[in-house]
Amino acid sequence: MNFELSEDQNSVLTALDSIMSKFDASGAEPHPYVYSRELDEALRESGFFSIAGEEGFSPLDGAMVIERVSRAPQVVESAASILIAPFLPFDPGTAPIAMDASSGREPIRFLPIARFLVTLHNDHVSVAAVDPAKVAYAESLLAYPYGRRGSSGIDEVATFGDVDLVRRRWQTGIAAEAAGCMAAALELVLDHVKTRFAFGRPLGSFQAIQHRLAMAAETAEAVKWLAYKAAWSDSSADAALAAGFAQSRTAQFTYDLHQFCGAMGLTLEFPLHLWTYRLRALAGELGGASAQARRAATSIWGEAA
Repeated sequence: MNFELSEDQNSVLTALDSIMSKFDASGAEPHPYVYSRELDEALRESGFFSIAGEEGFSPLDGAMVIERVSRAPQVVESAASILIAPFLPFDPGTAPIAMDASSGREPIRFLPIARFLVTLHNDHVSVAAVDPAKVAYAESLLAYPYGRRGSSGIDEVATFGDVDLVRRRWQTGIAAEAAGCMAAALELVLDHVKTRFAFGRPLGSFQAIQHRLAMAAETAEAVKWLAYKAAWSDSSADAALAAGFAQSRTAQFTYDLHQFCGAMGLTLEFPLHLWTYRLRALAGELGGASAQARRAATSIWGEAA
């Protein structure tokens, strides 16, 4: 069962789609990802990335924006700016934010374009200012810009103690981003199987493919509504369940969609990777599906878990 959006929510998404429609990545050179600073700036200047903190709106509206933005072939940082920035101990302005829980051991998503780095520790959260010019770029096929901490260029500017809030907002952002990537990838593949023929018939007419496409559609819808529920409740359990479900379904979802497109699905000329490889990146964040399952169990049953 789907819920009807409110008039305000429909207006927000309509305005968002109007801005995003002006940016087209179809003519770009084949590349593992297409980061668009112009789209990022247009969305920030229009106030979409501050919506969760505006009067009359909530993190639910923020999750809707993240989901819709993540459908774009271009990459922009939205989840941390929308869901986490309002709770930082200072105003980060309109700067992109990177998130880290590895304490410098792993490449960090969005670090090369971020102005602030939020690091999740066991008992506190630290915020550091980032000089992108001094960040070591990490080459990756995972359709996001990645970077590593250097010996300079990252200076801690603040700390605060609400680890649970940052973690659950991060989990909600993972689910919302995954929902958008799944929706866009599925739409691309549906168009492909309608126009690609085998044995004189469209691929989409074969029952075996229809069954797996139906499973993919169920996954995409379930991830979206779980993300929305987590944003609405702002509950640690709901956030862990939403992120964990998205991460647990990623492998089968991406495998099926790539298989329906054959070898073309793995080439940079065909844009499917722009979303499926993002999903692969999101699947490993915050420890992956098994870590989210443990956190959900602890949130619901406490020490009994």
